[in-house]
Amino acid sequence: MAKKRASDPTDPQPPPTEPKQTKRSGRKRSVGAAKGAAWTFPKETLESAIRVARAIDEKHGGNPMNAADLAKAVGFRQSTDWRFLDLLRAANQYGLVSGSGATATVRLEKLGQDIVVPGDASDRQRALLEAFRSVEDFKKVEDFYGSKRLPEDEFFKNTLSRQFSVPRDRVDRFADVFRENLVFLTSFAARPTTAAATATEAADAGGRELPAEAPLKEGRVRRFLDSCFVMMPFGEWFDRYYQEIYVPAIREAGFEPVRADELFNTGSVVEQIWEQIDKSKVLLADLTGKNANVFYELGLAHAARKPVVFAAGQIDDIPFDLRHLRVIVYDVREPQWAATLSRQITEFLKNAKADPAKSIPQPFRGVQE
Repeated sequence: MAKKRASDPTDPQPPPTEPKQTKRSGRKRSVGAAKGAAWTFPKETLESAIRVARAIDEKHGGNPMNAADLAKAVGFRQSTDWRFLDLLRAANQYGLVSGSGATATVRLEKLGQDIVVPGDASDRQRALLEAFRSVEDFKKVEDFYGSKRLPEDEFFKNTLSRQFSVPRDRVDRFADVFRENLVFLTSFAARPTTAAATATEAADAGGRELPAEAPLKEGRVRRFLDSCFVMMPFGEWFDRYYQEIYVPAIREAGFEPVRADELFNTGSVVEQIWEQIDKSKVLLADLTGKNANVFYELGLAHAARKPVVFAAGQIDDIPFDLRHLRVIVYDVREPQWAATLSRQITEFLKNAKADPAKSIPQPFRGVQE
């Protein structure tokens, strides 16, 4: 009988034996398998996905639209761009449209119609909440927490992973999209039960619960999908101008007014301002007093190729190179100055939406597309 020789480490080794599946190893494989699986929730927020439904309504009269044209309508060059495909899939998952993929014919669904062209405010509120709940994963989390406020970030993500089997490599995205959706719904007073406790992000540094608030001052409820970011100084009379003149005039033009001091999210102020500028359809800049912060925000707006309407208490506050754009000069010494200013803001904002190029300086206008 041949004697068994000692194994040589240079010998070819047999493939490793599949280890016996335990609860721990089984969990690892299930998470790994999920990496290649289809996403069961949208990668984009409801607010972002609405862009798809709006493009079909505004660019194609609500009629079915091929993906190639739709991609260009929402800002992408090709329908094969993965960012567009994620956005389109999200719009499908929220029930706003039907038809997904780079060669699809995309149709606007009733839910999408009720959001972008509602018969009244209640139609939009109902449709927004229904769209949110169309995503089964979001509805399950909402039902789980009920009227309770969401826990702090670490515990919320742990619950998503353990209780709802959200893969670890996707849990951050889920948490971000879920929370942003709640804030968006809250702004329209179309919020699920959990939003009452999440509008101000759980608790402050002292651990005390914060009261639920709408994300706008003066208890305002958002009415319009299009927003107008207002760049102006804070304090003194400017706050009164904003609340009593600018807000009503902007809404009369069909936009939702937003000002930097109304942003309540944690994080970089500049990042939040940039986000609002990027989201806004048009912007309004009061350059009275040549405030440095206002001019900085104006520079960001021009870099983003956004149409801006200017207002100022005197023409000298408007840089010479910008006076050929849409400029409103108001004089508080005139008897009906407030009513005149309000009417002009409404008119100029409507014109800026209809013909944005005339409110963008020429160097930036040339790369508008």
